[in-house]
Amino acid sequence: MPEASARNLRTAERFLLAPPISGNFGAADVAICDISARGARFRHVRPLETGSKGILRMPIDGRPAPVSLEAVIVWTSSDRTQPGKFESGVRTYAAPELMTSVLQQLRASKRTNRIEELRQSDRFLVNPPFDAVFGDRAVMIEDLSAHGARIALSEMPEVGEAAMLAMAGIAVTGVVVWTAVRSVGVPSYRAGLRIDEKPELLRLVIGQLCESNRATLDTHSLSLKLKVIRARARQLAPSYAAIEASGIPAEQYLLIQGVREELRLNPEEAQHWYRRARISIADPATRAAAPPIADHPDALAVWEYLDRSIDPSLVGRAFSL
Repeated sequence: MPEASARNLRTAERFLLAPPISGNFGAADVAICDISARGARFRHVRPLETGSKGILRMPIDGRPAPVSLEAVIVWTSSDRTQPGKFESGVRTYAAPELMTSVLQQLRASKRTNRIEELRQSDRFLVNPPFDAVFGDRAVMIEDLSAHGARIALSEMPEVGEAAMLAMAGIAVTGVVVWTAVRSVGVPSYRAGLRIDEKPELLRLVIGQLCESNRATLDTHSLSLKLKVIRARARQLAPSYAAIEASGIPAEQYLLIQGVREELRLNPEEAQHWYRRARISIADPATRAAAPPIADHPDALAVWEYLDRSIDPSLVGRAFSL
């Protein structure tokens, strides 16, 4: 089974570029917003096509010429913060020693800020945020995962600071991995915490919040992840031509298997979609629309994850293979 490409692309430490670096992707002018050893995210004015390849050029202080990286767009979308503009994520291909050197130079010039831990699980947005205590400071929990949290607080913490995070009846140690300004008028800040202990308790909290409609899966992250999985399936499909003989288009087969692997690797996310599947099983209209998988919760979860965009008979056939 192919590994879920979205998770694969999230296992490299990501760094915010502040301010963004002006560069080029092919002939397009771009503002590179963050970078990792395996990819980058940039903003641009004209739309770009998922799957298109080009050279990402990025000038870096201390280098006589811009760094040139072979790159392919794995997702692209409208920029939520700047109407009329776009943002895209690319997978870059370069020697590890080159990327290590680039990241070291960016850190040395204080152009980067680590913005998230290695993403091991998906985020759930909390609405409204709830009270917690980080060390001796009152904070608000804005989103939560089994391995981290985003908090809002009134003073800027130090990156690397470790303290006890007490919330919802549990206490876990959190380490600050990124910080950002939340508002300027009345100064407030955000911080991302990495949590390396008690994931089962955090999953329990997430489950309770979801059951009370206080937490929802981060749909923006889900949308971007699906674009990555779809792009990966499209890229690999020619190598799986033999699958076509089963009556399933190779690209759709790989898409289904990619989602299955994503759910296998993320138990709390799977819980969300299995909850959706249980509702679907009890819905007569859904049973009539998807008889091949009506009694198969795993297949229903995948179908729901894909927003019912694939014929349920193909989902059932892919599972039988």
